[in-house]
Amino acid sequence: MSNKIPLALLACIIPAVAAATLRCGQSVISEGATSAEVSAKCGAPAQVDHRTQSQFAAVNNRGLVTGTSDESPIEVWTYNFGPNRLMQRIWFSDGRVTMIESLGYGF
Repeated sequence: MSNKIPLALLACIIPAVAAATLRCGQSVISEGATSAEVSAKCGAPAQVDHRTQSQFAAVNNRGLVTGTSDESPIEVWTYNFGPNRLMQRIWFSDGRVTMIESLGYGF
């Protein structure tokens, strides 16, 4: 039996992998860019979602959470570049890109 990954399976895995950069025309967006930069270079997103991310304090030696939790707002922009390009999801925290995620082909 071969150890090679079937091409069809590989094609399903690749879109789910987070990308380090996103190309919008001649511009490149990367982690750390501001939402204003992304908007100027890529235009308006097809969708914007607002979420909160919870962060908890350290766990003590008995498995109990010590301290308090902190919630920070997260914005998630989705770009649909059409059927010939992968859609992109950009995660923002405090107005800066924290992750760029490739999705399936657009429509």
